Amino acid sequence: MNRWLALALAIIAGGVAAFAAAIAFVGTVYGFLWIYVYGDNPWPAWVEPVMSVLLFVFAFGVGIGVGWIIWKRLTAPPAAG
Repeated sequence: MNRWLALALAIIAGGVAAFAAAIAFVGTVYGFLWIYVYGDNPWPAWVEPVMSVLLFVFAFGVGIGVGWIIWKRLTAPPAAG
């Protein structure tokens, strides 16, 4: 497979996986905090900036990880046999 095509596929798939994981992460964490911790009471001011940083780190890590896995599978030499 062409290495540039494999790179493009890995980047696009990593981005899609990061986007999906980010949506799931935000929904899960905010849902947990709302149901079990803060509820309808006023939330502290630090929650939003901290969640923004955590979301970026989480999504970036998932995107890099998925992209790397796809890249390694697409550029692996064919198995003999």
